[in-house]
Amino acid sequence: MGVAGSIAESPLLSYLSSEFDRVAKSQKALSLHQVQQVQPPQEFTLDLRHLATLWKLDADRDGRVTFEELLEFAEFANERRQFFGSLDFERKLRAQCVNDMWEVIREERGEEAFANWIIRLVLQGERFQTFPSSPNVEFMSRDAVMTLYELLQRYQVSSHMDQQGFLDMLQQIGEHMNLMSLHDEQLDDVVPVQVVHRWLKHFVRSYASLFRELGLEPPRSAAEPPRSAGREPPKSCERQGI
Repeated sequence: MGVAGSIAESPLLSYLSSEFDRVAKSQKALSLHQVQQVQPPQEFTLDLRHLATLWKLDADRDGRVTFEELLEFAEFANERRQFFGSLDFERKLRAQCVNDMWEVIREERGEEAFANWIIRLVLQGERFQTFPSSPNVEFMSRDAVMTLYELLQRYQVSSHMDQQGFLDMLQQIGEHMNLMSLHDEQLDDVVPVQVVHRWLKHFVRSYASLFRELGLEPPRSAAEPPRSAGREPPKSCERQGI
């Protein structure tokens, strides 16, 4: 993915198109698990479980990736590779994606956007559910919650609780917020969306606070270094693993 000029005018366009079609199976957009099946070109490695990379890839934050978004990301990555060079490029690209995401999540409205996006991402096209016993409360399925747990593996969630423990914790919060009853068997395999949204906002806020406390917050100008400067984005945020 280090071609001169535009990806859209190179042989890589055909590769990306066929790879998208292989995974999409006639669908117009890819869900999270489908995105993670995409194979980048041989000379380019990419971590498609990295949150900030997924954030950059899903440009409109609707939780699904179209071919146009895949191509846009490829153009971005190609431009960055030409700028940074091939040495340690994967880490530098992750750092750039972290800095770009940081520009949004550093503010409260960004926390809201992040939580909404993650929920769309893990739903993978599923609709919210409702139940007569909890009117006016929308729920997401156990499958979506397990996808969230899987997505957060790199953030040491599994060192504190297993999958069932994660589901139980969210359901207990739901009962505490009077959104559901743990004694209702209909609700055994669902979690209120409001609970997940609230938990995700606390999650991203905790990371933002950690950055600030440790003095790792990148300057606003670092998100897009001047092209003439010939330097890579700061390493600080990427080292924290977002």
